[in-house]
Amino acid sequence: MTTFHLPDLGEGLNESEIVAWKVSEGDAVALNDVIAEVETAKAVVDLTSPYAGVIRRLYAGEGETIDVGAPLVEYDVEGAEGAEPEPEEGPSEGSDAAPEQESAVPEGPDVALGPDHAVPEVSGDAAGGEPDAAPGRSGEPAGDDGRVSVLVGSVKADRGSRPARRARTFPQDPFVRESGRPASSAPASRRERVSGLRRRTAEAMVSSAFTAPHAACFLQVDVTETMRLAGDLSASPREDGPSFLALVSRAIVIAAGRTPGVNATFHAEEQEIEFHAHVDLGIAVATDRGLVVASVDEAERLDAVELTHRIAERAAAARDGSISAEALTSSTLTVSNVGVFGVDGGIPILNPGESAIVAIGAVRRMPWEHGGEVALRDVCTLTVSFDHRVLDGREASGFLRDIGGMLTRPGLALARG
Repeated sequence: MTTFHLPDLGEGLNESEIVAWKVSEGDAVALNDVIAEVETAKAVVDLTSPYAGVIRRLYAGEGETIDVGAPLVEYDVEGAEGAEPEPEEGPSEGSDAAPEQESAVPEGPDVALGPDHAVPEVSGDAAGGEPDAAPGRSGEPAGDDGRVSVLVGSVKADRGSRPARRARTFPQDPFVRESGRPASSAPASRRERVSGLRRRTAEAMVSSAFTAPHAACFLQVDVTETMRLAGDLSASPREDGPSFLALVSRAIVIAAGRTPGVNATFHAEEQEIEFHAHVDLGIAVATDRGLVVASVDEAERLDAVELTHRIAERAAAARDGSISAEALTSSTLTVSNVGVFGVDGGIPILNPGESAIVAIGAVRRMPWEHGGEVALRDVCTLTVSFDHRVLDGREASGFLRDIGGMLTRPGLALARG
C-alpha cells in the first residue's frame, strides 16, 4: 500500500477543498490520470495521480477541506493489473443463519420513515382525540379546517402491523389554503453549500467584523475636473490615459502618506500598531468564484498611467485564476469601486489585517454649487471604513477630505507629485 498526501500546489496555501472525485475506491488508474478536482483560494485545479495502481481508500469526501500533507488517497501499487475490490463478507451459501429480522426503530420524535414504512391515515380517535389528519407531507390538500397533520413517534413490530401514531397539527401553509393547490406545487426554496473561495471570504469577513471595531465616514465630492482630466489624457495620441479608478487610487496613495494610520496593522496580541513602509494597494475584484483583493505592491511608486495598467493586469489575473497567492494576501490598504455596480456608496468591511478601506460610489451628474452658482457637476460619494483601534474620527475624516480635495482640484495632486 502507498499513500498519496495532498501536495503543496505551489501557491503557498495550507489547505484545499475536494470539489469532486474522478475515481472511486477499487478503480485502477494510470500515472497522471486525473483523480480529483480541488479548489484553493486561487482556482479549481485538476489533481493527477502520481502512481499507477488501484485506489483502495479515499481519505476525504467531496466538500471536505484538508490540510497540505494530510493523507488523500491510498493505493495498491503492485495490484494495478487486474486487481478487484475485495468481496464483502456475508453468510455463506447454505448457512443455517436466519435472514436478518427487521429491527425496531428507537422511540422518539421525528423518525424518518423509509419506503417500506408506509403509515396509514390516522383517525381522530387513534390520534388521541385530535381532528382527522391528512398527511401533511404527502402532497395532498389539507382538510377544510385549514390544518395539516404531521405524524411523529416510533415504529414497532406489533401483531404484524404498526400502531397508530400520535398526530400533531400545525397551521396550514397559506399557499395551500388560498389556492387550493397542494403545497408541493409551491416554489421550492433551495440551499447551496458555501465552499471554496466564498467560504474563505465569509470566514475572513466574520473575523474582521467581530475583531476590529469598525467606524465609517462619508464625503460627497465634485469630481468634474478629475473626469475631465481623465478624458483629456485618454485622448492624447502618445499613450493610453489613466482610468478614473487609477486617478482616485493615486489620490488615496498620496493621502495615505500624510495619514500613516490608514496604511497600518493592529497586532492585538502584542498591542502594537505596525505602520507599513509601502502602500500595497488592494483592489477588490468581483470574480465568478467570489470576491478577491488583488494587491498592487508599492503603489506609491507608480503614476496614474502605471496604476491603470497594473490594476487592469491584477484584475484580469484574479478573474482567470492566474494570480499568485502572495498577490491575494499582501495588501495593506484596500479600495473598492462599488460604483461600477451602479450604487452610490456602501460601508465596506475591512480586509483582515488592514486598518482602512475606501469605497468609491457611482459618478452622478447632479446640481451642485460651483463658483457661487448652481450647476450640473459630476459628483460621487467616497466612504472610508476604518479600525477605530488605529484611527479616530478626526484622522479618518482628514484622510477622506484630503482625497476629496485632490479629486476636486486634481492639478494640486500633480503639482505635489
